[in-house]
Amino acid sequence: MSFTNLRIRFQTARSLPAPYAYFYTLDMRPAFGDFLQVDLSITYPDRDDIEDDELIAEGFTRDDDFTWSGRLSKPWLQAVAKLAEQTKLQPAGEDDLDEDDDFWELTLKQNPGPDRQGRPAATGPGSTDNWQYLVQELTQATFEADGRERPFELTYLRIGPEDHEVRLIASFAQRNVNFKTIRNRRERNRSLPWTALQDIMTAVFANDYDPDMAQLKRPKAPGQWLNLGTDEWYNISAFPDLTEKLENL
Repeated sequence: MSFTNLRIRFQTARSLPAPYAYFYTLDMRPAFGDFLQVDLSITYPDRDDIEDDELIAEGFTRDDDFTWSGRLSKPWLQAVAKLAEQTKLQPAGEDDLDEDDDFWELTLKQNPGPDRQGRPAATGPGSTDNWQYLVQELTQATFEADGRERPFELTYLRIGPEDHEVRLIASFAQRNVNFKTIRNRRERNRSLPWTALQDIMTAVFANDYDPDMAQLKRPKAPGQWLNLGTDEWYNISAFPDLTEKLENL
């Protein structure tokens, strides 16, 4: 059984105010056997009475609404098809939601089989949490494909007593992770399964990095350093869990 069309309608809980509230419509379907056709529209409502300075202070802009239509690579088609197959749907009536409940409605067309509509179950492999995470990754993929965002980049550098460097690039649009290790002047190129990226990013962003303490040029002093694709290099010697994970890549 395979899906022929999938529509997701989502809206944040009524208790979440602007500028954080948003809703989106996401349509997906297989295209030419090897691609996922995506039509995404995200809207941030009720911002007219919010000053620009306040929006900027919260990390938003006046023009955050986003629309994108295009194709993503075969790994995306496989990921969506797998989650759709695992998903059990239950009634998605808005009247049954509390103030703090997000609204979800999935409409799934399959061949063979009848159309299904409802809200993903709260638990299990096809849960709302798993859909939420997949949609977040997919949205990042559309931002990358649209040129709004770059692939995720990470460089880890250990200086002394034996230099070690790791350069990682994760493309959400292609759904792949490639990295290079340099040790004793020997380079090794490898790839990681996409599922490894979540663990790496969780470890990286579990720590606070002080921009006032960052170096703006490639370090030369001994230590363990992290660069996230910008000019800043952070000394992460005080974060042993993170350095151990990066050392073991």
